[in-house]
Amino acid sequence: MAYPVKTNIIPLLRHLVEAIRPFARANFVELTDETKAEEVECSFYPEEIIKSLGQILCRVITFTPSGFDARLSAEMPEDSSEKRLLISITNTGVNLGALKEITDGLQLPVAVRSPDGKSTRFEVTLPLDQGDAAPEHTLTAQQRAEGSDVPVFFRKLRRSMQAYTTSMKSLEEAVAREQNQREQVFLKKVNAIILANLSREDFDVRALARSLALSRTQLYRRLQPLIHLPPSSYIRFIRLQRAKEYLEKGEMDVGAVCFKVGFVDKSHFTRAFHKQFGFNPSYLRKSYPGKKNHHE
Repeated sequence: MAYPVKTNIIPLLRHLVEAIRPFARANFVELTDETKAEEVECSFYPEEIIKSLGQILCRVITFTPSGFDARLSAEMPEDSSEKRLLISITNTGVNLGALKEITDGLQLPVAVRSPDGKSTRFEVTLPLDQGDAAPEHTLTAQQRAEGSDVPVFFRKLRRSMQAYTTSMKSLEEAVAREQNQREQVFLKKVNAIILANLSREDFDVRALARSLALSRTQLYRRLQPLIHLPPSSYIRFIRLQRAKEYLEKGEMDVGAVCFKVGFVDKSHFTRAFHKQFGFNPSYLRKSYPGKKNHHE
Protein backbone atom coordinates (compact mmCIF):
# COMPACT_ATOMS: atom_id res chain seq x y z
CA MET A 1 0.00 0.00 0.00
CA ALA A 2 1.44 3.37 -1.06
CA TYR A 3 0.89 6.69 0.65
CA PRO A 4 1.38 10.13 -0.91
CA VAL A 5 3.53 12.74 0.80
CA LYS A 6 3.11 16.51 0.65
CA THR A 7 6.48 18.18 0.80
CA ASN A 8 9.01 20.22 -1.19
CA ILE A 9 9.75 18.15 -4.31
CA ILE A 10 12.57 20.32 -5.72
CA PRO A 11 15.45 18.72 -3.72
CA LEU A 12 14.30 15.27 -4.82
CA LEU A 13 14.32 16.34 -8.50
CA ARG A 14 17.77 17.91 -8.18
CA HIS A 15 19.30 14.89 -6.53
CA LEU A 16 17.66 12.61 -9.07
CA VAL A 17 19.51 14.53 -11.79
CA GLU A 18 22.75 14.37 -9.79
CA ALA A 19 22.38 10.61 -9.29
CA ILE A 20 21.87 10.00 -13.02
CA ARG A 21 24.54 12.45 -14.26
CA PRO A 22 27.37 9.83 -14.23
CA PHE A 23 25.23 7.62 -16.48
CA ALA A 24 24.74 10.57 -18.85
CA ARG A 25 28.46 11.28 -18.95
CA ALA A 26 29.16 7.65 -19.79
CA ASN A 27 26.85 8.13 -22.80
CA PHE A 28 28.53 11.47 -23.72
CA VAL A 29 25.30 13.36 -23.05
CA GLU A 30 25.24 16.52 -20.92
CA LEU A 31 22.51 16.30 -18.27
CA THR A 32 21.44 19.54 -16.58
CA ASP A 33 18.82 20.73 -14.10
CA GLU A 34 17.12 23.92 -15.28
CA THR A 35 14.61 24.26 -12.44
CA LYS A 36 14.66 27.83 -11.10
CA ALA A 37 12.32 27.38 -8.13
CA GLU A 38 13.85 26.54 -4.75
CA GLU A 39 10.68 25.25 -3.13
CA VAL A 40 7.44 23.79 -4.48
CA GLU A 41 5.26 21.86 -2.08
CA CYS A 42 3.04 19.30 -3.77
CA SER A 43 1.43 15.90 -3.26
CA PHE A 44 3.18 12.92 -4.82
CA TYR A 45 4.05 9.26 -4.42
CA PRO A 46 7.86 9.20 -3.98
CA GLU A 47 8.39 5.69 -5.37
CA GLU A 48 6.24 6.44 -8.42
CA ILE A 49 8.02 9.73 -9.14
CA ILE A 50 11.49 8.28 -8.64
CA LYS A 51 10.88 5.24 -10.80
CA SER A 52 9.04 6.99 -13.65
CA LEU A 53 11.26 10.09 -13.94
CA GLY A 54 14.40 8.00 -13.47
CA GLN A 55 13.38 5.65 -16.27
CA ILE A 56 12.46 8.48 -18.63
CA LEU A 57 15.77 10.25 -18.01
CA CYS A 58 17.86 7.12 -18.52
CA ARG A 59 15.95 6.06 -21.63
CA VAL A 60 16.17 9.54 -23.15
CA ILE A 61 19.91 9.64 -22.43
CA THR A 62 20.36 6.19 -24.02
CA PHE A 63 18.75 7.30 -27.31
CA THR A 64 20.15 10.86 -27.44
CA PRO A 65 23.15 11.16 -29.81
CA SER A 66 26.57 11.77 -28.28
CA GLY A 67 27.44 15.44 -27.93
CA PHE A 68 23.86 16.59 -27.35
CA ASP A 69 22.09 17.21 -24.09
CA ALA A 70 19.15 16.31 -21.84
CA ARG A 71 17.49 18.68 -19.40
CA LEU A 72 15.04 18.43 -16.52
CA SER A 73 12.96 21.41 -15.43
CA ALA A 74 9.99 21.99 -13.14
CA GLU A 75 7.67 24.99 -13.18
CA MET A 76 4.14 26.06 -12.33
CA PRO A 77 2.43 27.14 -15.58
CA GLU A 78 1.11 30.71 -15.33
CA ASP A 79 -1.55 30.14 -17.99
CA SER A 80 -3.33 27.45 -15.98
CA SER A 81 -6.14 27.97 -13.49
CA GLU A 82 -5.21 24.67 -11.82
CA LYS A 83 -2.54 24.49 -9.14
CA ARG A 84 -0.07 22.07 -10.68
CA LEU A 85 3.60 21.42 -11.24
CA LEU A 86 4.84 20.67 -14.75
CA ILE A 87 7.99 18.52 -14.86
CA SER A 88 9.66 18.41 -18.28
CA ILE A 89 12.47 16.20 -19.57
CA THR A 90 13.85 17.55 -22.85
CA ASN A 91 16.55 16.26 -25.19
CA THR A 92 18.26 17.74 -28.25
CA GLY A 93 19.68 16.23 -31.41
CA VAL A 94 16.85 13.86 -32.29
CA ASN A 95 13.07 13.51 -32.10
CA LEU A 96 12.32 10.57 -29.79
CA GLY A 97 8.55 10.99 -29.91
CA ALA A 98 7.99 7.87 -32.00
CA LEU A 99 9.93 5.62 -29.60
CA LYS A 100 7.42 3.85 -27.37
CA GLU A 101 10.33 2.39 -25.39
CA ILE A 102 10.70 5.75 -23.63
CA THR A 103 7.29 5.70 -21.93
CA ASP A 104 6.37 1.98 -21.88
CA GLY A 105 5.56 0.55 -18.45
CA LEU A 106 5.50 3.88 -16.60
CA GLN A 107 3.06 4.39 -13.73
CA LEU A 108 2.61 8.11 -14.47
CA PRO A 109 0.86 9.58 -17.53
CA VAL A 110 3.38 11.31 -19.79
CA ALA A 111 2.69 13.84 -22.58
CA VAL A 112 5.17 13.73 -25.47
CA ARG A 113 5.86 16.81 -27.60
CA SER A 114 8.37 17.70 -30.32
CA PRO A 115 8.63 21.50 -30.60
CA ASP A 116 10.95 21.63 -33.62
CA GLY A 117 11.33 18.08 -34.95
CA LYS A 118 14.91 17.87 -33.65
CA SER A 119 14.13 17.61 -29.94
CA THR A 120 11.59 15.99 -27.64
CA ARG A 121 9.88 17.07 -24.46
CA PHE A 122 8.34 14.54 -22.06
CA GLU A 123 5.93 16.19 -19.61
CA VAL A 124 4.61 14.94 -16.27
CA THR A 125 2.01 16.98 -14.38
CA LEU A 126 1.56 16.78 -10.59
CA PRO A 127 -1.17 18.40 -8.45
CA LEU A 128 -0.05 20.79 -5.74
CA ASP A 129 -2.95 20.06 -3.40
CA GLN A 130 -3.57 16.77 -1.63
CA GLY A 131 -7.23 16.96 -2.60
CA ASP A 132 -6.29 16.93 -6.29
CA ALA A 133 -3.96 13.97 -5.95
CA ALA A 134 -4.67 10.69 -7.64
CA PRO A 135 -6.43 8.06 -5.52
CA GLU A 136 -4.32 5.69 -3.44
CA HIS A 137 -2.40 3.27 -5.62
CA THR A 138 -2.81 -0.47 -5.54
CA LEU A 139 -0.44 -2.31 -7.85
CA THR A 140 -1.70 -5.01 -10.15
CA ALA A 141 -0.01 -8.40 -10.30
CA GLN A 142 1.59 -7.34 -13.59
CA GLN A 143 2.96 -4.13 -12.08
CA ARG A 144 4.33 -6.02 -9.09
CA ALA A 145 6.05 -8.43 -11.47
CA GLU A 146 7.50 -5.50 -13.43
CA GLY A 147 8.72 -3.94 -10.20
CA SER A 148 10.64 -7.08 -9.35
CA ASP A 149 12.40 -6.90 -12.70
CA VAL A 150 13.59 -3.30 -12.35
CA PRO A 151 17.30 -3.20 -13.31
CA VAL A 152 19.85 -2.97 -10.52
CA PHE A 153 20.65 0.64 -11.40
CA PHE A 154 17.02 1.71 -10.91
CA ARG A 155 16.65 -0.30 -7.68
CA LYS A 156 19.70 1.44 -6.20
CA LEU A 157 18.47 4.83 -7.42
CA ARG A 158 15.01 4.23 -5.95
CA ARG A 159 16.45 3.21 -2.57
CA SER A 160 18.63 6.33 -2.48
CA MET A 161 15.79 8.70 -3.33
CA GLN A 162 13.42 6.99 -0.89
CA ALA A 163 16.02 7.50 1.83
CA TYR A 164 16.17 11.17 0.86
CA THR A 165 12.40 11.69 1.21
CA THR A 166 12.03 9.67 4.43
CA SER A 167 12.22 11.50 7.74
CA MET A 168 11.67 10.67 11.40
CA LYS A 169 8.35 12.54 11.24
CA SER A 170 7.13 10.60 8.19
CA LEU A 171 8.07 7.31 9.87
CA GLU A 172 6.21 8.30 13.03
CA GLU A 173 3.14 9.25 10.97
CA ALA A 174 3.29 5.96 9.05
CA VAL A 175 3.44 3.98 12.31
CA ALA A 176 0.41 5.90 13.61
CA ARG A 177 -1.52 5.00 10.42
CA GLU A 178 -0.45 1.39 10.09
CA GLN A 179 0.05 0.37 13.73
CA ASN A 180 -1.38 2.35 16.63
CA GLN A 181 -0.71 5.35 18.85
CA ARG A 182 1.15 3.27 21.42
CA GLU A 183 3.74 2.21 18.83
CA GLN A 184 4.00 5.78 17.55
CA VAL A 185 4.80 6.99 21.08
CA PHE A 186 7.44 4.26 21.38
CA LEU A 187 9.09 5.29 18.09
CA LYS A 188 9.05 8.96 19.11
CA LYS A 189 10.82 8.02 22.34
CA VAL A 190 13.43 6.01 20.40
CA ASN A 191 14.02 8.96 18.05
CA ALA A 192 14.33 11.42 20.94
CA ILE A 193 16.94 9.25 22.69
CA ILE A 194 18.99 8.83 19.49
CA LEU A 195 18.92 12.58 18.81
CA ALA A 196 19.95 13.35 22.38
CA ASN A 197 23.04 11.16 21.94
CA LEU A 198 23.73 11.97 18.29
CA SER A 199 27.24 13.33 18.77
CA ARG A 200 28.34 10.32 20.83
CA GLU A 201 30.32 7.98 18.59
CA ASP A 202 29.97 5.22 21.20
CA PHE A 203 26.18 5.39 21.33
CA ASP A 204 25.06 2.00 20.00
CA VAL A 205 22.24 -0.54 20.23
CA ARG A 206 23.24 -1.59 23.72
CA ALA A 207 23.09 2.01 24.94
CA LEU A 208 19.74 2.57 23.23
CA ALA A 209 18.27 -0.57 24.76
CA ARG A 210 19.56 0.43 28.19
CA SER A 211 17.94 3.87 27.87
CA LEU A 212 14.60 2.18 27.09
CA ALA A 213 14.97 -0.37 29.91
CA LEU A 214 14.88 -3.19 27.35
CA SER A 215 17.25 -5.99 26.43
CA ARG A 216 18.80 -5.90 22.95
CA THR A 217 16.53 -8.77 21.90
CA GLN A 218 13.43 -6.99 23.18
CA LEU A 219 14.46 -3.78 21.41
CA TYR A 220 14.92 -5.62 18.11
CA ARG A 221 11.55 -7.39 18.38
CA ARG A 222 9.79 -4.13 19.21
CA LEU A 223 11.50 -1.77 16.77
CA GLN A 224 12.18 -3.83 13.65
CA PRO A 225 8.49 -4.36 12.68
CA LEU A 226 7.93 -0.58 12.85
CA ILE A 227 10.84 0.63 10.72
CA HIS A 228 11.90 -2.55 8.87
CA LEU A 229 15.53 -1.98 9.89
CA PRO A 230 17.65 -3.52 12.64
CA PRO A 231 18.27 -1.03 15.49
CA SER A 232 21.95 -0.54 14.59
CA SER A 233 21.03 0.42 11.01
CA TYR A 234 18.31 2.73 12.28
CA ILE A 235 20.73 4.62 14.53
CA ARG A 236 22.98 5.20 11.51
CA PHE A 237 19.97 6.15 9.39
CA ILE A 238 19.03 8.88 11.90
CA ARG A 239 22.64 10.12 12.12
CA LEU A 240 22.81 10.52 8.35
CA GLN A 241 19.34 12.05 8.05
CA ARG A 242 20.30 14.71 10.57
CA ALA A 243 23.62 15.21 8.74
CA LYS A 244 21.67 15.88 5.54
CA GLU A 245 19.56 18.48 7.35
CA TYR A 246 22.66 20.23 8.71
CA LEU A 247 24.27 20.31 5.27
CA GLU A 248 21.12 21.69 3.65
CA LYS A 249 21.18 24.59 6.11
CA GLY A 250 24.67 25.37 4.83
CA GLU A 251 25.98 26.59 8.18
CA MET A 252 28.66 23.90 8.71
CA ASP A 253 31.23 22.24 6.50
CA VAL A 254 31.28 18.47 5.95
CA GLY A 255 33.92 17.83 8.60
CA ALA A 256 31.98 19.69 11.29
CA VAL A 257 28.77 17.85 10.41
CA CYS A 258 30.62 14.53 10.45
CA PHE A 259 31.65 14.97 14.09
CA LYS A 260 28.32 16.50 15.12
CA VAL A 261 26.44 13.33 14.12
CA GLY A 262 28.85 10.91 15.80
CA PHE A 263 31.32 9.93 13.07
CA VAL A 264 35.02 10.19 13.94
CA ASP A 265 36.33 9.52 10.43
CA LYS A 266 35.35 11.81 7.55
CA SER A 267 36.03 9.17 4.88
CA HIS A 268 33.83 6.66 6.71
CA PHE A 269 31.10 9.32 7.00
CA THR A 270 31.29 10.11 3.27
CA ARG A 271 31.01 6.44 2.29
CA ALA A 272 28.04 5.89 4.62
CA PHE A 273 26.32 9.06 3.36
CA HIS A 274 26.81 8.06 -0.28
CA LYS A 275 25.48 4.58 0.39
CA GLN A 276 22.30 5.95 1.97
CA PHE A 277 21.53 8.82 -0.41
CA GLY A 278 23.41 8.02 -3.61
CA PHE A 279 25.62 11.15 -3.63
CA ASN A 280 28.43 12.61 -1.52
CA PRO A 281 27.79 15.09 1.32
CA SER A 282 30.01 17.65 -0.43
CA TYR A 283 27.36 17.94 -3.16
CA LEU A 284 24.81 19.20 -0.61
CA ARG A 285 27.36 21.63 0.78
CA LYS A 286 27.82 23.08 -2.71
CA SER A 287 24.08 23.12 -3.44
CA TYR A 288 23.17 24.86 -0.18
CA PRO A 289 26.12 27.17 0.60
CA GLY A 290 24.12 29.19 3.16
CA LYS A 291 26.23 31.15 5.61
CA LYS A 292 29.97 30.78 5.58
CA ASN A 293 31.26 28.84 8.52
CA HIS A 294 34.22 30.20 10.47
CA HIS A 295 36.05 26.93 9.80
CA GLU A 296 36.07 27.59 6.06
